[in-house]
Formats: sequence, C-alpha cells, structure tokens
Amino acid sequence: MDKKKREKQKLSAIIRNNLYMMGKVAKYTPGYFFWMVVVGVIRGAIGSVSAIFSFYLLNTVDEGGDFSFALKIIVAMALFYVAAYGITVRYSAIINPTVRRKLHYKMHEELFVKARSLELACFDDPEFYNDFVWAMDESDKRAVEIMEDTCELINYLVSSVTMMGLLFTVDLLVAVILFASSVFTVILNLVGNKISFKQNKEANPLNRKRSYINRIYHLSDYAKELRTSRAHDLLMEEYDKNTEKIIEVQKKYGKKYFWCYGVGWQALGTLTFYFILLYMIILLGRGDIEVGGFAASVSVVWTIRWTLTDLVEKLTMYPKHSLYTEKYLEFVRYEPQIKGGKTDIPDFESLELRNVSFAYEFSDHPKYRFHDEDHIPKNGGERHEALSNVSMTVRKNDKIAIVGYNGAGKTTLIKLIMRMYDPTDGEILYNGVNIKEYDPEAYREKIGTVFQDFKIYAATIAENVMNGVYDEEKDRERVLDALEKADFGEKLSKLDMGIDTHLTREFNDDGVNLSGGEAQKIAIARVFAGNYPIMIMDEPSSALDPIAEYNLNRSILHHTENSTVIFISHRLSTTRIADRIYMFAGGRLIEEGSHSELLAIKGKYAEMFELQSEKYRENNT
Repeated sequence: MDKKKREKQKLSAIIRNNLYMMGKVAKYTPGYFFWMVVVGVIRGAIGSVSAIFSFYLLNTVDEGGDFSFALKIIVAMALFYVAAYGITVRYSAIINPTVRRKLHYKMHEELFVKARSLELACFDDPEFYNDFVWAMDESDKRAVEIMEDTCELINYLVSSVTMMGLLFTVDLLVAVILFASSVFTVILNLVGNKISFKQNKEANPLNRKRSYINRIYHLSDYAKELRTSRAHDLLMEEYDKNTEKIIEVQKKYGKKYFWCYGVGWQALGTLTFYFILLYMIILLGRGDIEVGGFAASVSVVWTIRWTLTDLVEKLTMYPKHSLYTEKYLEFVRYEPQIKGGKTDIPDFESLELRNVSFAYEFSDHPKYRFHDEDHIPKNGGERHEALSNVSMTVRKNDKIAIVGYNGAGKTTLIKLIMRMYDPTDGEILYNGVNIKEYDPEAYREKIGTVFQDFKIYAATIAENVMNGVYDEEKDRERVLDALEKADFGEKLSKLDMGIDTHLTREFNDDGVNLSGGEAQKIAIARVFAGNYPIMIMDEPSSALDPIAEYNLNRSILHHTENSTVIFISHRLSTTRIADRIYMFAGGRLIEEGSHSELLAIKGKYAEMFELQSEKYRENNT
C-alpha cells in the first residue's frame, strides 16, 4: 500500500481499527468494558454535577433563598463525592493495574507466537524488524489507551450534554460560540495527531539504534570486549550521531507542534474564553443577569469550554490510534511464506538436495522486503548467490561432514535443509518427497540441531536440555543420559543441585554461568535428549580444547549409530570420523568423498587439511 494512502484514513477504517483493538480487550479482559462504562459515567457525573451545583447554589444565595435548601444541596453533594471518588480511586489503584497487566501478558503472548511462526527472512529485513518492535511496544499500550480514551469520552459526553443543556438556559450565543470553537479544535487535533504519528515513525529506527547501544552497556555479553577494545569509541560516535538525528527530528516536528497547538489551539481557546467573559460582563452591566448568576455562569462556561475541548481531543485520538493499529495489523496479519501440508511424516530414509541454489535478494512481498545486508552487492539490483547448483544425498545412519572456509555457504545449506529458507532454485526431498509438502514444524521435529550461535536460557539445566518441556518424573533419566553422552558428566557431578541447577543469574541469584565449552555441551545434550533421526552439528566442538573435542567426537560417534549426523566443521578430528565429506567453496560443492579419497586427489580439502596439520604441529612443538 502506498505510504500516503496508508496515512490518509477513511472514517470506516478508523472505526474498524479501533473496534478491532476493543475486541482484543473484550477477548482477554472482558471486565474492562464494564468498569470502563461505570467509571466513565461516574466521572462525567462528577464534572457535570459540580457545575450544576455551583450554578444553583450561587443563584440561591444571590436571590436570598432558603439556607436550609442550600445546606441540603451541600450534604447531598458531599455524600455523592465520597461514593463517586471511592469507586474511581479503587478502579485506578486496584482494578485498572490488574487488567492492564493481564492484557499486556495476553497480547504479548500472541505476538511471541506470531513471531515464532515467521520465516527467518522477515528478521533479515530492517523494515520488518522495525515494525515488529513497534508492534511489540505499542500493542497493549495502544489497546489500553483506546479503552481509557473511551472511558474519558463517556465521561465528557455525560458532562457535556448535561452542562450544554444548562448553558442554553444562560445564553444561546455563548453555546453557539463554544460549539464553533470545538469544531475548530477538532481540526487542529487531527493535524496534531498526524504530526505526532509522523514524528514517531521517523524516530522509531533512531530509538531502536539507541536501545541497541544501551543494551550493549548493560548486558554482560559485551563486558569483556568493551574493556579490551576500542569499540567504546565507535559506539559513542554512533550514539552522538544518533542523538543529533533525534534532536533534529524533535526540532523539525516541534515547530509544527508550536503552530498547531501553541498558536492555533491555545490562542483560540484563550480568545474564545475572554470574548465570552466580555460578552457576559456586558449582560451584567445591562442588568440581564445577577452577580451570583454571573459568577456561576462564568464557572460553567469555563468548565464547559475545557470539557468540550477534552471531548474533542479524545475524539481526535481515535484516528491516531487507528494509524498505530494499522501498523500492528500489518504485522499480525502477515502470512508466512514458508507453508506446508502433511503433518504425518514417515520415518527417515534419505534426504536429497537436487540442483539447489539460493540467493539473497529483495523479495516480491509487497510489504516486507527480504534481504540480508551482508549479502546484497553494493552496486544494487543484482542478487548474491550463497549456494549454486548443489546436489547431494544423505541416507539413513550416514555420518557426513560439510566443510569449507567462512562464506562457503555451509550454514546457509543447513538453514535450507531445516526449511528456514526455501531454495531459489532446485528442490530438497525427504524420502523422495519435496519438503514443501510437509508441515514445517512437523518436518523440523525430525531434525535436532546444534547451531554455532546456540543459546542457553535462564532456566535449569534440565529445562535447557529438554528445550523447556521438562517432566521430572518422566524425563530425569533422559536428561542425565543426554548430558553423559555430551561429555558433561564431570561438570554435572560438581554442581550441588545437579540438573536442577539454574543457569545464568537473570532469574536466580544462585544461578551458574557456564564456560563456552560447557554451554556448548548443554546444547549438544539437547540433540541427544530429543533422539532425532537426523542430527545437525554446526561446529559442535568450536569452544572445546583438543582433548575435550576428541572425547566429545568419540561420544557422538558412539551414541549416534542409529542416527544420521551432519557435521559442519573444518576441525580435523571431526572431519576424519565422517563417512563422507563435502567440500564447499564460493557457494559451490567442489569436492566429495571420504577423508582418504579427498587427500588422494590433492584438491582444496587436502590443501585445507595440510594447513591445519601444520598449525597442529606448530602448537605441539
């Protein structure tokens, strides 16, 4: 959709988007609606009753009315205010925070599920990522603002209708002037909301960059690098530039706010009030109203003026809410491009790549353009092929190694096998059937993967090994067995809480921070615990010393006799145990064979092997 068309909304779209968010609130926190109406009516009654009370009380005093009548009004008002404020305070202090927290949890849970269903290509796109962060930050906050504004709208409607009726008894011209002023205020607020939306849209990527730099300084992941490198200087330079851009955005839109609100809105309101005040002084001078009536009327006019202004302001907030909701809807309605069909997947027999190619490029999707900035050529337009015309077959119980220097396409190949991307050309077959015919999640359940950039969660060792779904009664032995196979047994014996030990100190002050090699073994144990027919090990021993690497590889080989294992590695001890080795360079499969066969042909693999052998010999001398 064209950018200008998206920002110019139809009334039907505004209503539809706001009702959609209200529907979300009704779904997750139905009690919110009840309290919204109740509190809105009570607040409106407080404002209008106060104005009416002032009007009649002062008129009664001015006309020399019965004091006992005035006293009854005061007592009735006191009782009303005690009850009304009691309800509204309870709502603000107890009910509202509770429902807001529940709404936050439910809406973010929905977004988490949505994010997990999206293909990796979406997260390679900065525009998509910006929208995702925006949706995450704005979803429940925007829904709450719609509900709160609706509550206030009810408040101002009740108050305005009551007091406008009262004002008509004072003077018709004053009522007309206030109404005309309110219409002009509507126009100014609509303009102001568009300015606000454009400012937030322009500032959003700048704020995301600032948040990234903030995270670097408060996360322990970067602590060592910051203290042993000059990255601080680079980050501060970027932070300063980013701050200057944010200030420029604020100045740019600040001028527009000044003319819209400072000059337009404030000037209009002030002139309107003093014109009405002057007009009523004239009426007072002519004897058309008494002094008490004049004082009460001025109070009512002032109250009505601000009530109508607030009413108009709330009405004009709905187009703004709609603009934000539209961004949220673009995210939640996005349909993943990687889809499938059958969930009943047969036991693994073979995996074949047939003339597979993959290129990083801009996608054809009208909203989210897929690209990977590291792979798009600077001259633009041309696509970069990460893999080109790859054909290979992996059969049941095979132990194969995929090797090559950095940038050879090894990791991209694994992402294609796991169907995190789809090939640009060619096809991948599982038991002779294109993997696109299978449900992606069901298909991936056949594959256990240890990624090179694996992550450890703030949870117990057992929960980490079982990927979050841990039943102590059923899974305890399974976890222990997996950790033993991953060569983590010695470390486990030194932990007082065993597999119930919490990892990291994010959620538990007694948590344990593992070394890189120890954490890698936890990631490997996940694969063993899953008992997958296909296991993919992406540099499984990169964080280990040579002895630990040897022990781990021996354990993997011993415990995967009935599984297919795909190693991604250039470490000698890993490649030598493989039945077959596939050598990649520049995105192409250039050599394949056993270790001895590839050494015999004296190609790229032999060259790489010889270079690493020399390094091993140098390290041992």
